[in-house]
Amino acid sequence: MSHVVWLDGAFVAPDAVALPITDPGVRWGDGLFATMRARDRRVPLLDHHLARLGASVVALGLEQAPAGAEVREAVAAVLAHLDPGVHRIRVTVTERPTLMVEATPYQPDPRPGVTVASLTGMWFPGEELREHKSLSYAGHRLAHRRARAAGADHALLLDDAGRLGESDAATVFVVRAGTVLTPPVEGILGGVTRDVMLEAARAESVPVEVRHLPGADWRACDEMFLTNGLAGVTPVLAIDGLPVGGGVPGPLTVRLSTAFAEVSGWASEHPG
Repeated sequence: MSHVVWLDGAFVAPDAVALPITDPGVRWGDGLFATMRARDRRVPLLDHHLARLGASVVALGLEQAPAGAEVREAVAAVLAHLDPGVHRIRVTVTERPTLMVEATPYQPDPRPGVTVASLTGMWFPGEELREHKSLSYAGHRLAHRRARAAGADHALLLDDAGRLGESDAATVFVVRAGTVLTPPVEGILGGVTRDVMLEAARAESVPVEVRHLPGADWRACDEMFLTNGLAGVTPVLAIDGLPVGGGVPGPLTVRLSTAFAEVSGWASEHPG
């Protein structure tokens, strides 16, 4: 089946899915979600995604939100109904309590990389809510629309000083002089794929620094790439219309894409 939805213990036809207006996720955007990739009815990083979801449920005090074994069982039920191939799995939980698992076919972007536009004042290092995958996602969606209006694929979210935070839908890594740099988890999502990439870089003996990145660091980078739980590793080819490196996936990005695939247990969609 190409589009499968599990809602509160039962399968529901996608065009019949509905939540009441009293659901906290509908009324206030108060809830959490997780997005992950399945290949041939298996989610290789499922344990990592469920651990982060459970930690966010506790951190935000969502005492009635489903987590743990209940979510795992719902994901397993959905996976069993899928055709072979690659699918996007989205888990949504709220304190109603609502548990929704949706699966749709996923077609990786065939392009070698993407372009980004920088947006100052869109990252707030002290905002702890952004360290969780909350349903309150309007800020990221606004950033995405502004980036598209500027002719780019994605946004880079910067604080008022121009320091790099994250993208509108991914963690950002930059490469300078053979060292991989990425911002600390302060007002940005500590992504599952971010953690796996850091592990992959260390396994490859690639130097890693987790620190704040002012404009002088990230604008002058040799390479830049994005990571998330669906696309894996995506090279950035241009920032604000200016090419990164030679405007093609950089050698360390390509190398780390392969290493990421080995550590994560699933093939990279952007090998360069």
